[in-house]
Amino acid sequence: MIDKKIISLNFLDGSQEERSENRTVSTVEFEPGVEDHGKSITCRAENPNVTGLFVEKSWKIDVVYPPIVSLNLGSTLSPEDIKEGDDVYFECHIRANPPWSKLVWIHDNQILAHNTSARIIWSNQSLVLQSVTRSSAGRYVCAATNALNETRSEPLHFRVKFAPVCKEDRIIVVGASRGESLDIACRVEADPPAHNFRWKFNNSGETLEVAPGRFSMEKSSGISVLKYTPTTELDYGTLSCWADNLVGTQSRPCLFQLVAAGKPFPVRNCTLANQTYTSVEVKCVPGYDGGLPQKFVLEVYHGDVDYLANSQPLYNVSNPDEPSFALAGLEASVEAGVHVAVYAVNAKGRSQPVILSEVTYRDAEKRTGKCYKLRSNI
Repeated sequence: MIDKKIISLNFLDGSQEERSENRTVSTVEFEPGVEDHGKSITCRAENPNVTGLFVEKSWKIDVVYPPIVSLNLGSTLSPEDIKEGDDVYFECHIRANPPWSKLVWIHDNQILAHNTSARIIWSNQSLVLQSVTRSSAGRYVCAATNALNETRSEPLHFRVKFAPVCKEDRIIVVGASRGESLDIACRVEADPPAHNFRWKFNNSGETLEVAPGRFSMEKSSGISVLKYTPTTELDYGTLSCWADNLVGTQSRPCLFQLVAAGKPFPVRNCTLANQTYTSVEVKCVPGYDGGLPQKFVLEVYHGDVDYLANSQPLYNVSNPDEPSFALAGLEASVEAGVHVAVYAVNAKGRSQPVILSEVTYRDAEKRTGKCYKLRSNI
């Protein structure tokens, strides 16, 4: 039988002991970390007088913790070599106890759903993107959840290189009169930036390369500016602009439709309808737009109609589609009627105004000399 008075009790990681007549108790306190999960802690009692005589007991440590998450681009991919059309994949590395039960992929704060038609594929802890485009670039995050919490990875900044494309995906109409000097700016987006531009001019009869000396390039901002002055009818047509970068050549050029243009013509055949003391509807017929998109403006004046040219409008409204306006809440003194001026505006300027006088009835009971209180219902 072991003499309990000479037994020592030790934990291998250090301990505190409490001794009594026939009993020794050793305790150890520590805060386990994630790295301690699955390890064992052992208590061993030895008799120093008898070599090899000991008793021991071990416990396996079970540490519970929320997911620890990290995100990486696929190990076989080079982050600096991804371009449009490539297939890529991301790997989400997760440690969790209890095990993770949910995994979510996030692109620029938007959750990505598994969608094979959109070429977005989830596979275990991997995200596959097939035939990436420039819109695939951005910040990616994977988020794992277990019974304790959700944890998100640090954002991974994903770059997709692409050949130049036009910033404005439309034909830009440029109006000019003969002899007018123009600066036409071709703006592209590209990664890496564009390092070369070229221009062509086309009319119904021929296609011509534009000499490099006639346009400038701002490579860092992706802009080329062409100086152009139409002098004859044959100088009107279509200008095309292409850019190149290290990925390739722009597949679709930026297009500029050069048209003979000037200020719009005045509106005509203006009529008044639904006139009251405080409201009126004004309708006109558009004139020629000068070769450019136009909008229509109505200005309200108060005073002698013969001096409107030197007066400031009290109120104005615009209509982008047609010269049609409905005004309500108009108040004027009897001494000065309500007059309106209607004109068209385009990129070249404004037309001559059409003046309509006394567009509201005068009310003898409202001879107060009040200023306008105006409201438009369009």
